[in-house]
Amino acid sequence: MNPQKNQGAEESPLLRDLQAEVSSESAPMLQFMLRHAGTIASIVVLFVLVLASTGIWRWYTTSKNDEARQSLARIVLQTSGPAQIKELAALAEKAPADVRFSVYLALGQSAMSNGDYGAAADAFAKAAKEGESSLALVAGMNEAGALLKAGKYAEALAALQKLQSSLPGEVTAPQLKQMTAEAAVIAGQPEQAARMYLALAREAQGLNSEYFRARATALAPKIVDEEAAQAASPATPDGADR
Repeated sequence: MNPQKNQGAEESPLLRDLQAEVSSESAPMLQFMLRHAGTIASIVVLFVLVLASTGIWRWYTTSKNDEARQSLARIVLQTSGPAQIKELAALAEKAPADVRFSVYLALGQSAMSNGDYGAAADAFAKAAKEGESSLALVAGMNEAGALLKAGKYAEALAALQKLQSSLPGEVTAPQLKQMTAEAAVIAGQPEQAARMYLALAREAQGLNSEYFRARATALAPKIVDEEAAQAASPATPDGADR
């Protein structure tokens, strides 16, 4: 005997009417739902909580991104000099991933304008890691530019060569090649610069092609003569007598 149940108490009119309306085929389902009503309610509540949590997280992420963008705009517009560099560096450390590239790019530009080329190169390198495709390429070229300004010619050339090798084969990027050639000149590698200028001459047309070839000739005439000789010599047919 269950002491918690009133003996002889009338059955709930609502439950009695509901059971009367249910067909015999559906009665087992009704009994199952009545027995497990607590579990079903818990599952429904859990599902609602998951949906609510997802919405809250999206709102939180969007809010954080907007907050970081507003902070970036405020720093760029209202500060300058070393104070701006310091605030941008602090913001970059805590900025969400979606905003971090812009913050590092602004930090690099601020450091460049203030003559802190080492900090600029570091910021641009971090921006290149955060950016994608063309944005990463721009940040990488800015990094090399900062290294050149800092007098780190070999490091700048190495950074540009790394960028060049990372490009897909169908991408020519003439600006990158020209910058690499100039960096090779400054780094004391005229033959490498000449080869880069010759590559640019083959890709360009008209006056641009003549300019690049003239640059290559001025830097390393031997390299230009070797290329001309190779282009003039006919290819040896397979199986021809030697």
